[in-house]
Amino acid sequence: MQPIFTNPAQLEKLAKEKYAVPQFLMMENAARSLAEFILDFAPERVVILCGKGNNGGDGYAAARLLQNKCDISVICIEPPSAEEAKVQYEMCKRLGIEIIDSDRWLSDRPQVILDCIYGTGFHGELQDTVKNLLDEANKADAVKIACDIPSGLYFNADYTITMGEQKLSLYSDKAKAVCGKIIVQDIGIAREKLETPEACCQLIEESDIILPLRKNRAAHKGTYGHTVVFCGEKAGAAILAATTAMNFGSGLTSLLPVKDSNLSQFKISPSLMIADSIPKKASAIAIGSGFTEFSENAAQQIKEWFTTQKSPAAVFDAGFITAPEFPAFLEELNKIHGARIVLTPHLAEFSTLIKNLTGEEISVSSLAENPEKKIELGKIIIKRFPETTVIIKSANTFIISGEECFVVADGPQSLAKGGSGDILAGLTTALLAQGYTAKDAAITAAEHHALAARKIGDQAYDLTPEKLISFISI
Repeated sequence: MQPIFTNPAQLEKLAKEKYAVPQFLMMENAARSLAEFILDFAPERVVILCGKGNNGGDGYAAARLLQNKCDISVICIEPPSAEEAKVQYEMCKRLGIEIIDSDRWLSDRPQVILDCIYGTGFHGELQDTVKNLLDEANKADAVKIACDIPSGLYFNADYTITMGEQKLSLYSDKAKAVCGKIIVQDIGIAREKLETPEACCQLIEESDIILPLRKNRAAHKGTYGHTVVFCGEKAGAAILAATTAMNFGSGLTSLLPVKDSNLSQFKISPSLMIADSIPKKASAIAIGSGFTEFSENAAQQIKEWFTTQKSPAAVFDAGFITAPEFPAFLEELNKIHGARIVLTPHLAEFSTLIKNLTGEEISVSSLAENPEKKIELGKIIIKRFPETTVIIKSANTFIISGEECFVVADGPQSLAKGGSGDILAGLTTALLAQGYTAKDAAITAAEHHALAARKIGDQAYDLTPEKLISFISI
């Protein structure tokens, strides 16, 4: 895991006050990291776009370090206003580094474009002149690198070199579309010195998952739990979730159709059982995949089953959690200490759930652009329902569990396909059935789901739920 921070300025202040690292040295180290990264591409020509602040200062310093190693041109968007940026700008002028007119900068076809216009402190709308410049940069056939963050989240970077630590502003959905690969470089201080306990969340990596490997040589099918998936009006979704659970280690898996289920329309695998009530030895339940409304009968069965279990486990998804009746139902389940409950809403479902809980209306676009709001609202749910963990599905998926927050950023755009969420529900329920905590189940399921999709391909248009299931094996 990598800690993620909301306030980069606070960490720079820590570097200066606690470790006596001056601003000019941090800028020099940042510029060296940029220059070394650029030289890995062996470019003949590099264009650096510089703004007026310290982000622009990083660009001027990088230009100085790259001089005599490749052909350098700098575009000054605005005269520098930050003190260190002024110093770096003056050095570039005296060294004879070309500061060119923005109207002709693409004519010589740079191999690398470095965006140092605005950093994480920029808010508001870009000026039209800056947008026009970045439009040209985005169309250029060049490696595009952003310093700290793509300017205004408008520059379309292949790589974002962020300084010192991971920053929450890099993990909005809007940022994911333009950041490319995010690489953390140091500013002359080891990351662990800067990364204080005040991180807002943790970035999940492949090494953080705990796969349900079968190490017990004397195990039997009951060792690995019994997953039960309720089938609603669109039973295909429940079949996908149940098939996933079976493929992710669940010892037994049953489908439980509600009154209006269309399960009979489907041919299902003989590996899946069909039940008419929750089996006595069930160890985890999933409901919501393929549901368009709340089922009182199913809810009553679940409440009764919860009271008979030491550590009951359930995953709630889709139409079940958006129903007005759901908050009161969830409150009943959370009265059972030790319950392991996971909610898996996408942003539209999360927005509806929040409205039903608090009366607050928040748009999907606001949630997509504001990771702080996702965390804030997720913690409201956890405070009210302490036995619950929430997986907020999006381009960057956020997991809220207890006082902790985690980000899964590995999910590719190929997952934007109906049924992908049902696969995640099945993965999560399978792990709960095998005894995982809600937090560990959520982290492992969400990250493994993302990595399985990457095996198919980030840009693959032919990802289907069935194909995704086939890739969840090791």
